[in-house]
Amino acid sequence: MEKPVTLPQIFPAGSVRLIAGIFWMILAAAVMLTLLILLLPQQIFLAISNYLQILTALGGAAAIGFLHFRYGHRSVLPYAAGAFALWGISNIAWYVNVALGLRAQVFPGLIDMGIIASILVLMVAYQNGLKRKPCSRQLLTGLLVLFLIIPVGILFTSGFTGTTLVTFLYFFACGSLIITALSRGLTERPFLLAGTVLFAVAFMIYPVREMFFSTNSLLSVIGTFVVAGLALMVLGFIGLSMETLDAGPRSG
Repeated sequence: MEKPVTLPQIFPAGSVRLIAGIFWMILAAAVMLTLLILLLPQQIFLAISNYLQILTALGGAAAIGFLHFRYGHRSVLPYAAGAFALWGISNIAWYVNVALGLRAQVFPGLIDMGIIASILVLMVAYQNGLKRKPCSRQLLTGLLVLFLIIPVGILFTSGFTGTTLVTFLYFFACGSLIITALSRGLTERPFLLAGTVLFAVAFMIYPVREMFFSTNSLLSVIGTFVVAGLALMVLGFIGLSMETLDAGPRSG
């Protein structure tokens, strides 16, 4: 009789602890950096935040990809790894433009399309990889209306321009991501839900900051929101992979 496959054979316990430990440390760093926003010079704060965002996104993509190849059986993982990687590459391009003194040309632009696409890919990851769970349709509809009030207001007060359209797309993508997360039962997976909400909220604040408050240093805190959101999502995907092992091989 064939012996059952055990956890150490599929994924050494030390490896999963190491990955989780790294992202717990990143989460702690994001919290500490947030608390230091009023104490650090803005340029230093932004530099640390920027590097940490890119490191977390690309490291998260690698970690999720590693989980997929070791565990498999979860179609959410390759999509999520792709979303993290796309976001990281788009973010690198954003900061390259800023470093070249082209900040005024950064928003809106093709880079924003890459970031918005990464948010939508993450939404597809949840749709394809997690089963739909019962959720109040009225709640989801109400949330969508709530998420779109600000961008629709901006469209009508500022006119239909490339900037206002991209702002609408950010809100639509982030709102859709949160609604998808709720409809796919992420309330049962608190790390994934908290990370998703932090990440989405950061990119609802971002276009508004770029349009109206680009000189407000306090809004630089969205960078640490992104870091914390990405780190929490990786921790959530680790838990999801362990859940797969406990239940045995499955797909979807």
